Amino acid sequence: MAERLDAQQWGDWWTKHNLTSFHGHFQNNYDGPLRQFWESRFATLPEGAAILDLATGNGALALLAEEYSQEHQKHFRVTGIDYAGIQPHALQGRHPLLGRIRFLGETTMEATGLEDASQDMIMSQFGFEYGNMPATTREIRRLLKPGGCFHAMIHHQNSAVLAQAREALAQIKRCEKSAVAETASALVALQARLAKEGKLSENDQQAARQLHQSLGESLEKLNRYTRQLKDPSHVRMFTQSIMVLFDRRNAGRITPSQRLQAIQRLMAENENYRQRMKDLRSAAYGEGDFLALKKSLQQQGFSSPSIASQEYAGRHFCHAVSTCLGQ
Repeated sequence: MAERLDAQQWGDWWTKHNLTSFHGHFQNNYDGPLRQFWESRFATLPEGAAILDLATGNGALALLAEEYSQEHQKHFRVTGIDYAGIQPHALQGRHPLLGRIRFLGETTMEATGLEDASQDMIMSQFGFEYGNMPATTREIRRLLKPGGCFHAMIHHQNSAVLAQAREALAQIKRCEKSAVAETASALVALQARLAKEGKLSENDQQAARQLHQSLGESLEKLNRYTRQLKDPSHVRMFTQSIMVLFDRRNAGRITPSQRLQAIQRLMAENENYRQRMKDLRSAAYGEGDFLALKKSLQQQGFSSPSIASQEYAGRHFCHAVSTCLGQ
């Protein structure tokens, strides 16, 4: 059963000024063999070519196209669309060339509203698979000029990215099962009472001691769990965020109200991360999906698509799709 994010939830992610959809990765954009793949496609385009990036997010792939255009004096006309409320303008301080790209938020892949036969190339980096396949392939066919090409990188169910997503979901579940956030919240509530009333009853003092002991034990269990993981980044972020709040050195700088707000933000981030990983897991294609995509493209008059494994850092990262219309 699909577990998908809506436009508002994706908009929340882009509002955080992320360039890509990866948590903690590709901070300066896609690189290595991923960038090389796209640059080899840009190299086939004529000067002044019109390029459309589907599900552009905050414009990572569109930015690669614009950078290539500037470096090679290609004068591309790059457009990026996304069904969410994107904010690429907020990243122009780091990436000024985003200002040269035409962005259309709240625009779907299935109905872009752009002119017929207006694009030389249509592309997508981890976006096409989030749409409706038949409707999007029809729209791509409508928008491309004769001889125009479609290229996409699409999440694969057996890729390293999906393995990491499944691992992230396991880490999120372990953090929730630990009840660390709930224990910390209960302890902060007693701290707030102490700050307000100046003292605690004997029962409250006993409860505070028990909560403090339970919190320490649960954090230690999570820390032991991290030693079993290749990449325990989420659990470490979770535990360290809690530990900072109860560090004695911060006692005078963080009020109980601020601690509670920080815990609530952490719980919300945990939930948001889980939803994004579920969305990724749901969107990823299996072999049957790639066969259906090949058939859908051929029905629209495309040449037999090239669908091949794309590696990154020596591991299967996704599948790359390339196909062109006849002249």
